[in-house]
Amino acid sequence: MKCDDLLRLLTDYREGAADECVCREVEEHLAGCPSCETLRQDLERLSHWCRQTPRPRLPDDLRRRILAQIRPAGNADSGR
Repeated sequence: MKCDDLLRLLTDYREGAADECVCREVEEHLAGCPSCETLRQDLERLSHWCRQTPRPRLPDDLRRRILAQIRPAGNADSGR
């Protein structure tokens, strides 16, 4: 397996969507390629940080103004 091949397969591998044969090939490549193993570790850390970071939330007044602009004129339910 070449590094370009690994790049195409890494997401499926990480998400458990690759079959066993592909997983073995990916693991063999990672064991012998420090650059790709570093990439895998970086992606793992990035994924972890993304899961840990709270989702941004618009201030309530801005959210209401935006919703008022995008709702049809006849569908102005109050509140939310």
